[in-house]
Amino acid sequence: MNMTLHVTDECNLACKYCYQTRTPDAMSEETARKAVDLSIAASAASMERSNLCALSSENPANGASGFTGICFFGGEPLLMRQLILRTLDYCSSIHKEMGHRFNFKLVTNGTLLDEAFMRVVDENGIGLGFSHDGLMQDDERIYPDGSGTAGMLDAKMQMILAHQPEVMVMCTVHPASVRKFADSVQWLFDRGFRKIYTTPAVGEKVAWTDEDLNSLGEQYSRISKMYVDWTLNGVSFSFPAFDTKIESRIMGEAYKHKNCRFGQKQVSIAPDGGIYPCLQFVGDPIFRMGDVFSGISDSRKTYVIQQGRKEPTICSSCALRTRCKYNCCCQNKQMTGEIDQVSPFTCNHEQLLIRYADEAANELFARKDPTFLKKQYENRLRMDGFNVSLF
Repeated sequence: MNMTLHVTDECNLACKYCYQTRTPDAMSEETARKAVDLSIAASAASMERSNLCALSSENPANGASGFTGICFFGGEPLLMRQLILRTLDYCSSIHKEMGHRFNFKLVTNGTLLDEAFMRVVDENGIGLGFSHDGLMQDDERIYPDGSGTAGMLDAKMQMILAHQPEVMVMCTVHPASVRKFADSVQWLFDRGFRKIYTTPAVGEKVAWTDEDLNSLGEQYSRISKMYVDWTLNGVSFSFPAFDTKIESRIMGEAYKHKNCRFGQKQVSIAPDGGIYPCLQFVGDPIFRMGDVFSGISDSRKTYVIQQGRKEPTICSSCALRTRCKYNCCCQNKQMTGEIDQVSPFTCNHEQLLIRYADEAANELFARKDPTFLKKQYENRLRMDGFNVSLF
């Protein structure tokens, strides 16, 4: 089971595009432990259904011991540092006793990171998601008093990369700063980040005009050229905004990430222990699937999954349907208030991504660039179980 623990609604920043509601709600140690316990029980039940219990019990690391993915999320989760540390200790004790395996992630704005916690990151193999908007940072990611955060994060960025070179940096582009977008991506790349996740700001606080969308297209055009240059120089990097669109073109109907898998792929645990299908739905009683104390209700889970399978009627005949994020329930709810209604912005943005990802892919494929072919074809085939070499 994969679960996101919403350990607090509080945050020490006041980002202009943030969609979350700030409350004093915080997760207790008991709730966190109950969430972990629930994941173990769910894993055991899943293994029993799959007859995995027939595997040897002598080696708990052989896969029969179960697995839990935990992401610490907020607000700013490091405001709950002690809870995180105690939860890590609890998981460690379970692993030693039962062999149950854990994978940890943490999404943070980075302001509260220090060497002591980075050692915790190293010791527990925590994958960091570090939010930083590059040259746009001081425009939107600010303290409550309006002061910027870029300066104080300069040293922390180097600390993060020293401990975790493969860290994912998450860059959000706001329409007010859109003309700095491509330069911001290059700035992050120049500082050593090689996994750069970008997303447009959306929600009630954000309004994209036609002029802003045109500017966004110009920025993606520049980023497309940067993508080509990085690849031609043999750099190993991840840029999911384009990578996923290129993958969708290669895989076609078999594209593995096109389905939202709402309520199935992971669950989100609210500070009070309520269980929800994804980030945007925490606190919404309509989509509450149970709680960590009594477990997941089968009937509620079935209802939520059925809701997530609804698709926007307008998308059914679109030629880009297999390549589009039109069925992301979270984004649809955030933009339209309904999980099966896609917004005009989502439609326009997906078209921009597909256009400029394809421009980069077409050029690299025409050149038969070995870095591109290895990344998009050979490595992908190996992940699917094929032992191949294109060179």
